[in-house]
Amino acid sequence: MVARTQVTDLGGGVWSIPVPIPDNPLGHTLVYAVDTDRGPVLIDTGWDDPASWDTLTEGLTACGTSVRDLHGVIVTHHHPDHHGLSGRVREASGAWVAMHEADLAIVRRTRETRPGRWFTYMAAKLTAAGAPEEHVAPLRTALPQALGSARAGRDPHRTLPGLSPA
Repeated sequence: MVARTQVTDLGGGVWSIPVPIPDNPLGHTLVYAVDTDRGPVLIDTGWDDPASWDTLTEGLTACGTSVRDLHGVIVTHHHPDHHGLSGRVREASGAWVAMHEADLAIVRRTRETRPGRWFTYMAAKLTAAGAPEEHVAPLRTALPQALGSARAGRDPHRTLPGLSPA
């Protein structure tokens, strides 16, 4: 039991649930539960990890609902700490999952790429962006299973169109 799950009631039927990201200096992803007329909708889901799942389900209980009651999930972007548990949430609840079509394309490419190639690509991108070597080094020695939820995300039921430029 993760009794230290700190859910924040933001008012108006919106709660934030800090879902942990294992072995990451960011610490957690804020997942939002939003009441709707058809049932609760999540904004993001958190990293695909047993501790993250436990925290999410306990957080939902603290909000007065459960994963079974979820109506939908909106994934804000393709990072695995935001969509990692979306497949598991869908399996447990039958909720629809929506993601922007451009993010879906990235998820599909990541899922279809060999882990070593993906890690090499990411290390090069981070190095070019000026990331410190101590942040890039773990990618050079990462094991394939370290991709975790980046490879586990399934296609959503719905895609969200982009906004037209003004």
